[in-house]
Amino acid sequence: TRNVARDMDVLREVLGEEKLNFMGQSYGTRLGAVYAEMFGANVRAMMLDGVIDPAMGTAERRIELHAGFQRSFEKMAESCAKQADCPLGTDPERATEEFQKIMQPLARKPVPTEGGRLVGFHQGTGGVLGGLYYSQVWPGIIEGLRQVKDEGRGDKLLQINDAFGTRAPNGEWSNQTEANLVVNCNDEQRLSPEETDELRQEITRVNPILDPGTDLSSGGRDACEHWPSEPSLGFPYAQDVTDMPEALIVSITGDPVTPYPAGQSIAEDIGGRVLTVDGETHTTAMSGASECVTDAVNGYFVSGELPPEGARCAL
Repeated sequence: TRNVARDMDVLREVLGEEKLNFMGQSYGTRLGAVYAEMFGANVRAMMLDGVIDPAMGTAERRIELHAGFQRSFEKMAESCAKQADCPLGTDPERATEEFQKIMQPLARKPVPTEGGRLVGFHQGTGGVLGGLYYSQVWPGIIEGLRQVKDEGRGDKLLQINDAFGTRAPNGEWSNQTEANLVVNCNDEQRLSPEETDELRQEITRVNPILDPGTDLSSGGRDACEHWPSEPSLGFPYAQDVTDMPEALIVSITGDPVTPYPAGQSIAEDIGGRVLTVDGETHTTAMSGASECVTDAVNGYFVSGELPPEGARCAL
């Protein structure tokens, strides 16, 4: 990104006097932050929702992300414990232990599905993580865990995993996995095998639902180890942007993927005001789930009016 259109005179000639209205969610917040760093004077309004913290390097951010997943799992377990037939039991303090009893055996013996596909540990936990993005999917995760525990089948968790990975009903996959690899290899910091091993162990420490119950002390390799070009983003990025209007930052208190503090971090870096949203989900501005959020975003883009300092919405 930094190597494109560095000559501001050329860019202004192309754009004329037009100003950019930018709405970015999740990875889109990284795109917005880099644009703000490079071409902030060309921005009319910028809304970022579900922020990737530009001050965090690759390993630190992944650890923070997985701590967020564990927190969301524990919140889900609390709601599950109120059900008489909760597969994680009635004591939320033991939910991770009960989860491991259900899922770790899949690393040795996958369970079948109606269509003949098998669900091993990685497919099963992949379904759980995919479902933890949004609290609306928590009942599906609970149903899937109950199915594995009581019936020895993995249909529901595989369904969630397929949906998260964008597998079509006809069995065809999108290119999301490939595109994600390309993006990460061009953005993220490279890790040595030793650093990869340390990161994997730290991830299972902060997010023990991903612990397969096997030795993780060696054998890790960075997926981008042999990528033909070096990453070009650089960390930290978008620091102290001063030449653009104040941005609107939407940050959700229970976001498992881009934790809430990242919103304040980027607001300080690029100049923005945080709209706090109380809820358990990843991004919300385009969902219509909160009239409060919708009104704040519309007001900002239509009239340039920011919500008051300390404003909060709920999902």
